[in-house]
Formats: sequence, C-alpha cells, structure tokens
Amino acid sequence: MKLRLASAVLAGALLAGACGDQSQALATVNGESITADFMASLRDSYDGSISVNTEGFRTDLSESIFRVAIAHEAESQFGITVTEAEIDDRLANPPLRWLGLFTEVAEDADTTDAYGRTQAELSILRDGVVDQLIRADDGFLESIVNDSPQDLTAGCMRHILVATAAEAEAAIERLGAGEDFAAVAEELTLDTISGGEPVGGCPVAFGGLTPPVAQAAVSAPLNEVVGPVQSEFGFHVMLVEQRVDAPTAEELAADPVFYLPGSVLSSFFTPWFNQAVRDSEISVAAAVGRWSEAGIGIIPPGQ
Repeated sequence: MKLRLASAVLAGALLAGACGDQSQALATVNGESITADFMASLRDSYDGSISVNTEGFRTDLSESIFRVAIAHEAESQFGITVTEAEIDDRLANPPLRWLGLFTEVAEDADTTDAYGRTQAELSILRDGVVDQLIRADDGFLESIVNDSPQDLTAGCMRHILVATAAEAEAAIERLGAGEDFAAVAEELTLDTISGGEPVGGCPVAFGGLTPPVAQAAVSAPLNEVVGPVQSEFGFHVMLVEQRVDAPTAEELAADPVFYLPGSVLSSFFTPWFNQAVRDSEISVAAAVGRWSEAGIGIIPPGQ
C-alpha cells in the first residue's frame, strides 16, 4: 500500500503564507493530497512552523510529489504496491546499491524516521519498475550477457591516470621494481579517484568505468599491473585485486536489478520516470508556488 505517515509534531504549527490547518493539501497528485501534516513529519526543523515559500521546502515537496506520482504509475502499469513490512525489511537489510543513500539519510540530523521510510519506499518502487521494464525489453538481457560482460562484472581495482604512454610506461617500470602502487599513484595520477583506495570503492561495477578501462578490467590477471590502457582521459595503469565474475544468464534473469550497474538501471528508469511525472495531474497550493508545466518542480510565487 502507499505510505500514509501521520505526525504528532505539528501541534500549534504555523504555515507561512498559508492557513494553519495542518490537514491542508499543499499539493495534489492524481487526486492524492500531500498535507502540511505529512510534510512536517519529514524534518525536525519543521517542528513549530513551516515556511512554505523557501527553496528547501519546495525541494522536499517536489520529492514527495515525485514519490506519489511514481507510486501511482507503478501500481497502474505494473500492479506494484509497497507494504509497511517491505519498508521495514528494506531499512533493516538495504541492498548494497542503496546503502550509501540510506547511510546519508541516517547521518542527517534533521531528517526523521518518516523521511527515511519515504526513501525506502522510493527505492522499492524504483527497483520494481526497473525490473518490469527490463523484462519487457525482449533480448536485452541476452545482449548484455553476450556483448557487454563488463556491465555484469565487478571488482576491486586501483589505477593511475597519466597524460602520455611514456609516463604510463615509466610508472609500470617503477611498480615492477617494487614501489608501492598507492604511493606511485599519489605522486603521478591526474584524477581525483586514484590513489590509495580502490576506484569507486570495493567492489565496484566495471560497467561504470570508462569503456576501455572496463573492458581491460574484465580480463586483467589479478594482482598484476596492466597497461597502458588508453581512454579519452589519458593513459591508465591498472591493478585489479579482486573480481566478481559475471552471473550466468539464469542468475541474471532471476534478478537483473541485483546484477546490473546503476548506469544501466538509470537508462531504463529515467525515461519512465519523466513520462510518469508528465502524465500525472499535479497542482500545488498558491502559497507554495505553482507546478512547472515542464514537470521539473515548483516555481516560486510571483514567478
């Protein structure tokens, strides 16, 4: 079911530029109201008063509008609904792909448990929609297995980026002589993600790397320096320390959202999301502003 989160934090609250009725609809999405009471449940800083004509509040309200629009369209198209038990489980056992977001929300002193639950609901809805979209794209999973193994492979990789092949060869020679990879990277690399730690964390989906590096990472011998690998950014010296091999076609078909990198998942979700918002009937209270006809957010009053 869609979330209905009540809040007790609004006793005596005042709405700047709007009446003080906390059940007042600040926005309506496909006939569903988003009330002042609900919005106040999302942040501790909203306890006591809500100034609705601020950029921060408009951002929060826009996010709630998007969530309701996604939930409506997910149920309408695919029969996807989200239960309280599913939200509890997602918060207790977040998939690795969502762990960073949930950690960021938990560390934000202003956001409440109610806000965290909306983020969990959004993550479940997105996963469910993407799963359906991928399965509806006939031949896509087969093409990924056959043509893009880097999109299904993950691992731990360090690398050094330099401007020329000669510089890369010099770095390889130093590493071959026994110098520490992290120390050489710290001295030479041109980017901000190389150095002492594995690129992007560990493990990282190789499909999210620049294509020449991703393709090399799939087949590079473990714990051996590889390079130079040329990309649009320069010349890379690589060290793949660990690799999680691609799933079988059967494993991928059973749970594509688990195995595919974020870039691939976003390529399915983003167009669907944009259309879902455009197709929704959205209005906002005059005190907050007005909904953009382009469907990109709330325009402040008077603009």
